[in-house]
Amino acid sequence: MPLFFVVGCLCLAAPGPRLAADSGNPPARVTLDIPVLVAGYGSAFFEQAAREFETLRPDVNVRLQGNPRINDQVRIRVMAGDYPDATDAVLLYPNLIRAGHILDLAPYLDGPNWEGDARWRDTFLPGVLDRWTITDASSANPKSGILNPQSPAPIYGLPFAHAVWTIFYDKKRFRENGWEVPRTWDEFFTLCDRIQAKGIAPVALPGVVMRYGDAFLRAAHYNLVGADGYRAYNELAPGTRNDPRFIRAAEVTQRLTTHYLIKGWEGMTHTAAQLAFINGQAAMTVSASWFVNEMRGKLPAGFELGAMNFPVFADGITDPATLQTQSAYYFLFANGDPVRERAAVDFFRYLTSRTCAQRFARTIDSPVALRAVRPSDYSAAMHDTAELLARSPGSFDAAPPASAAQLALINQAMTDARYRLMTGRITPQEFGEKLEAAAASERARRADPDRVENNHGVATAVLLLVLAGLVAWIGWMAMQGRKQSSAAAQSAGSSEHLGRLRGGLAVGFVGPALVLFGALVILPGLVSFAWAFTRWDGLGAQTWAGLFNFKWLLLESDVFWFALKNNLYLMIVPALVVVPAALFFATLIHRGVWGAGVFRVVFLFPNMLGGIAATLLWMSAYAPRGGLVNTALVKLGFTGFDGFAWLAQGHLYAALIPIYLWMACGFNLVLYLAAMEGIPADFYEAAELEGASKARQFFTITLPLIREVLVISAVFLVIGGLNAFEMIWLLTSQDPASGSHTLSTLMVSTMFQEFQIGRATAIAVVMFGLVLVGSAAVMRALKRDAVEM
Repeated sequence: MPLFFVVGCLCLAAPGPRLAADSGNPPARVTLDIPVLVAGYGSAFFEQAAREFETLRPDVNVRLQGNPRINDQVRIRVMAGDYPDATDAVLLYPNLIRAGHILDLAPYLDGPNWEGDARWRDTFLPGVLDRWTITDASSANPKSGILNPQSPAPIYGLPFAHAVWTIFYDKKRFRENGWEVPRTWDEFFTLCDRIQAKGIAPVALPGVVMRYGDAFLRAAHYNLVGADGYRAYNELAPGTRNDPRFIRAAEVTQRLTTHYLIKGWEGMTHTAAQLAFINGQAAMTVSASWFVNEMRGKLPAGFELGAMNFPVFADGITDPATLQTQSAYYFLFANGDPVRERAAVDFFRYLTSRTCAQRFARTIDSPVALRAVRPSDYSAAMHDTAELLARSPGSFDAAPPASAAQLALINQAMTDARYRLMTGRITPQEFGEKLEAAAASERARRADPDRVENNHGVATAVLLLVLAGLVAWIGWMAMQGRKQSSAAAQSAGSSEHLGRLRGGLAVGFVGPALVLFGALVILPGLVSFAWAFTRWDGLGAQTWAGLFNFKWLLLESDVFWFALKNNLYLMIVPALVVVPAALFFATLIHRGVWGAGVFRVVFLFPNMLGGIAATLLWMSAYAPRGGLVNTALVKLGFTGFDGFAWLAQGHLYAALIPIYLWMACGFNLVLYLAAMEGIPADFYEAAELEGASKARQFFTITLPLIREVLVISAVFLVIGGLNAFEMIWLLTSQDPASGSHTLSTLMVSTMFQEFQIGRATAIAVVMFGLVLVGSAAVMRALKRDAVEM
């Protein structure tokens, strides 16, 4: 029955066939499914546009879902083959385009706009459609018109919100101090020196989201190489990352981050850096134009928000007015239903109409990628950005399209090299060489997909030998246990008084649960296990890879071994701190210390919050400026902790110990206390009569009798350390460097950012093996000790 119920639910949940309307009946109402990311702009505007469109088109219902986590949700849907009608979620669009899942918008863009007085493509700002204009036949949908020279080049992305990256500053403060907006990098650094002379930090940058610093690198690099050089760089062309011009741009970035950033910037979150700027602790900050909307109602009285373009080199080859932009692109899916596709196109024609574009600019106070918006449509805070847009001859994209290989390079190699560059650990030349080596590795892998470099052969051999030794020891102990059980049964004779459970009755008890567990856990697990032996991006066809994913992880990947080392740290170090602390407090409460009842509640309270809420609290407590931890330490006389960056990569894992102590101490304290209260009081009375001290009673009575509970709690901590995810993921703003990864964060990053499904499931299989072998070894050891006792 449970199996039929599950299958029935799945059948009911599956979409059924759409029935064609009879020619004599009105057409069925079309429902469009459009999930949108609402991070910086909210969802109210898009909801209003959807309702207005439904009024204009009664035959269409727009189901618009706004969610800050829409990226993860849509990725899972797309991997399952459940495509929406349109979305702006971050997906692997080049692969979707090649697979024919994305609609070519070029024929529609050559048609009329919503008002019908212009060609639709002419209503967009210059260059914004170029990002997703495909001119390479190997990258386009084979069904598109790119193979026909008479057809326009296919266009797959439709821009709307148009963020502009700028340097924000307080115009009033600049005016009072006689500071002027710099035009060149030399003038910019001279300005920074003058600001520092006033005792003010020149720039606030969020080190926890260190990729914000890439805006300086991109601006300087583009100014030196131009559009063609920038395109070659993003296509991983040889020599573009150790090019002297790229090194020169890296020098500008390093000079800024090592000399002119606010103290403690490495541990600052996005919000902390913004607050440091608007509170006057820093004179400038870098962000995109969504910053204005985020700061609405938060700027102090008299604050005059200004925005300047990035400086240029005196010998730069691009126009100084060129802007660095980042548009939000919508992609319409080709679902094979012309009526639905046309309805989706019409909705976006309305969304990009003059009325909607101007209302977005007025209500959200953010640029759009359309000519219809005038400078007067923005608030005073957006005046400078509007002027920059009006004067700009063009722009370059801060986030160009990327293939899976480029994503792997950008998301990991760039993250690692960026951290070392911005903290002065490597020179700009070494930065370029590291990125060039990563790009060369990706190009080599394109030519030979089965290529694996043996970088960790010794470590792999040691790991496999340790696991094999544990498996052999577990098997030997199991055999010894069976022999002892058999001998004990023979000596005791037949003493079963209840008899064996009949087969039919056993199936009745266990069967339903086993069927559910098999259908919902075992079967998906086996399918996922099989994925580990394939190459798959979650979108196209799966191809057999054999042991390639495992060989790549164990032999070539540096990140895997960093993650494994960090997991070992979290398996051992927190247990060494939490277990003694919880044991100490449990002993005090058991001995009747004053306020024992209150302490039970206080210590258990963190467990009621949950991991995510507790991590967010500690992120605030660890803030370099104004955070509870640094403030308390400075008040206690430890002045060296003023502005200390706890969440910087070099300090992150040490900063986890207080969090683990705070979160895990209470739960383990309750376990130990329950075990202590189960010890008969007669034991302690007899020990007192014998003259045993409290300490001797603890080590000779309490500790031996609660030993099993201590070991079990330590096992929980060890398993928790191996599965650590949410704490690292949140504290690194979902972008861990190689040295900060755990196996869980590496698995999620590999699957949902690099779209390497086979490799991600291989990591999951390795984790499963480590947990299985480790747990079995500990349980076998406990069972052996129990028999010996």
